[in-house]
Amino acid sequence: MEEQSDPLMKIETGDYGYVLEDVPHLTDYLSNLIMYPNPMRFNPAYSVVKQYFVDCDDTVPERVVVHKNDPRGVHFRRAGPRQNVYFLPDEVHACIVTCGGLCPGLNTVIREIVCALYHMYGVTRVLGIDGGYRGFYSKNTITLTPKFVNDIHKRGGTILGSSRGGHDKSKIVDSIQDRGINQVYIIGGDGTQKGAAVIFEEIKKRGIKAVVAGIPKTIDNDIA
Repeated sequence: MEEQSDPLMKIETGDYGYVLEDVPHLTDYLSNLIMYPNPMRFNPAYSVVKQYFVDCDDTVPERVVVHKNDPRGVHFRRAGPRQNVYFLPDEVHACIVTCGGLCPGLNTVIREIVCALYHMYGVTRVLGIDGGYRGFYSKNTITLTPKFVNDIHKRGGTILGSSRGGHDKSKIVDSIQDRGINQVYIIGGDGTQKGAAVIFEEIKKRGIKAVVAGIPKTIDNDIA
């Protein structure tokens, strides 16, 4: 069977064999969005300098070790805080979901997302979706606060529960809309991230101002 390229992938090429495999962005379907200074600039708890923020042209190579005659190869967009953001803290309603099999560190990831949103960005509305993608279909959610997640990194598994499958994009995006969620943090492996891409496409189709952030959770190193 002929291999087909991912329609969601944005490919950018440069000199000396440079290839950037980029991911879709909110601005790809919503133009003229207002940008705001990153709240971290004004947070006295952080000594933020300009060099702390990730430049829009920063990328990370897929292969760290190369020979002198090798092409520059495949790169990915570097994650990290930008100087400007597209949401004011007061308007953010975030959710976190864990999907697929269990692996060490899931609760730590949940804890760090919640604490970063609260303490670094001033976001106070964060929901945990109970039971993986299927949890979007139900009313079961957990309100996540720094106090609630304070000690969860000492436990195994995930406090949010997990499940496999449940990729009904319409039901999931209906739930996102009904709950007024505009930031979705999805923790999972390759299948979960493929589901996240499908969810993003449905959000894009509906023209919703909501972002989907995929956080890799895998022991197979197959996220790329």
